[in-house]
Amino acid sequence: MPFIGISSNVILVIVGIGLLIFIHELGHFLVAKKIGVKVHAFSLGFGPALIRKQIGDTDYRISIVPLGGYVKLAGEQREDSNTGEDWEFMSKKPWQRASVLVAGVTCNTILAFIAFIIAFRVGVPFITAEVGQALPGGPAWEAGIRPGDKIVRINGVNDPDFEDIFISVALSNSSKGINMKIERDNETFDVNVMPEYDASVGVQRIGIAPASTLEVNKMFTVENADTPVQSSELHVNDTILKVNGKAVATTSEFIGIVQASPGKELSLTVLRNGQDIDIKVTPAAVTRWMIGLSCATSEIDGVKKDSLAYSLGLEKGDKIVKVNSQSIHGFSKLINTIKELPDGIVTLQVNRGNDTKHIKLTKVGDETVQKFSEGIFPHYGLTVDSTVEGFPAEKAGIKPGDTITSINGKNVTEWSQLLTLVTASQGEEFEIAWTHNYETITKTIKPKKNEKNAQGVLGIKFGEKKVLRKYGLLKACSVGSHKAVINIKRIYLTIQGFVSKKLSTKALGGPVLIAQASYASAQSGIGKLMYFMAIISINLAVINILPVPVLDGGHLMFIGIEKIKGSPVSEKSMAIANYIGMGLILSLMIYATKNDIMRLFHIL
Repeated sequence: MPFIGISSNVILVIVGIGLLIFIHELGHFLVAKKIGVKVHAFSLGFGPALIRKQIGDTDYRISIVPLGGYVKLAGEQREDSNTGEDWEFMSKKPWQRASVLVAGVTCNTILAFIAFIIAFRVGVPFITAEVGQALPGGPAWEAGIRPGDKIVRINGVNDPDFEDIFISVALSNSSKGINMKIERDNETFDVNVMPEYDASVGVQRIGIAPASTLEVNKMFTVENADTPVQSSELHVNDTILKVNGKAVATTSEFIGIVQASPGKELSLTVLRNGQDIDIKVTPAAVTRWMIGLSCATSEIDGVKKDSLAYSLGLEKGDKIVKVNSQSIHGFSKLINTIKELPDGIVTLQVNRGNDTKHIKLTKVGDETVQKFSEGIFPHYGLTVDSTVEGFPAEKAGIKPGDTITSINGKNVTEWSQLLTLVTASQGEEFEIAWTHNYETITKTIKPKKNEKNAQGVLGIKFGEKKVLRKYGLLKACSVGSHKAVINIKRIYLTIQGFVSKKLSTKALGGPVLIAQASYASAQSGIGKLMYFMAIISINLAVINILPVPVLDGGHLMFIGIEKIKGSPVSEKSMAIANYIGMGLILSLMIYATKNDIMRLFHIL
């Protein structure tokens, strides 16, 4: 039954996270005992004790909340009740107290190394480094990376997985970009990609998505449309083999067929439990609300490196202002003007900063124009490039060259904002303002759906291509240790990224994110769960050693100060520092939890 699987995964997550904290406290306990400090209590879990037994000086407990544990040392704080006996923690020498503090971090680090090794011995599924999509105009697209390419090295990391690529890009701080080796059609070549900061998610990106398989991973409802897959015989984990009797090889090929078939029944052949099964499914017709205008400019936002435009010398930021002395505005006007000219030399006048360039394009039929346009990604602004006949924008009198200024009295500053406001209107009337020949015009406009260009949608998500990394004992030790070292470096690079603002605090996650990621890892198998727990254990170790009061690193800092000045830090100073440290930790936790909640509701 499904709930049994859910329950077992939840138990695995609770046990896993509890083990990490318990091991940390066990380190403190063992070293404290070793140096002769009395331990009043050692608890597995928090809250009221379910089971307890006094052995010697220590009250051993199993408590009701199974998330970690704690140790209570004799004389842990400087208090009036302290007797100064040798068995009290504060009576020990600075190096002895430091050893107790370091022990928790050390145990977590050792556990992480062991967990990484076990994970790679059991087998860990990773998303492959094959590119499924390259966002037009994005850094990878500009560099010439295409769907189907495989990234075989990134910044010196050989045979990376998609996790390695994402983290390398997010944490890159090189002004020269990221070096990659790409494999395409059994040949390899080097590219350099300059990441761009994506403010919506708070990390650097290069604009690629991983390749997918044809195995159905999820089914979902389609907004304002029927839900074809939920009323069909298609199941999660089915693998698409054929459409209308014709084999399909890629997800993009399948999606293209579905999009071109709104309302048309398709015959699918799927692989299910080792058997080919024929089923029928009809894609829903999905349209979007629009007013019928485009604001693509003749300014270039991206140039693909292996394109005709790049070979001509065009660069990102260039603005094409004339074609054979004919002034142009907008991307459509640019392409249509070149199309209408006879074959031969076409001169493009380009503004580049404060300079004017004249670039020669040799036109040989419409094929040249297509190749030229495919290598350019235009900048989308708010100056109208073209309108669609019969749609609200044209009927309202908006013309190419006009500039959109506001929606419902709210100023719009970029194309994406305009697009969002129109889509969010859900067909309701709104007020739109634009400038025409220096005059501001305001009218009420009602979006409509583009029924003619409706797209077919099934409401399915395919799973990413994955590779299982499973090794023999020696190789698992080597790879596991390497991953542990890499993750330690990544934590410090992440902290550095927050400080340098290469990473936004939007990317911070808290308990909810950890629970979600842990549960997803448990669903992917024990190997993935062990791998994730190893990462959490490394994080726990590294964060705990930071010199923040109330953390182990903060206590070590105070011991260091005590060693230098020859006397303990005053109780008042310690109390103030601990309050500040606790405030910082709580604020960070609250902020991270807020991010988690906003992610849950798709607000970020």
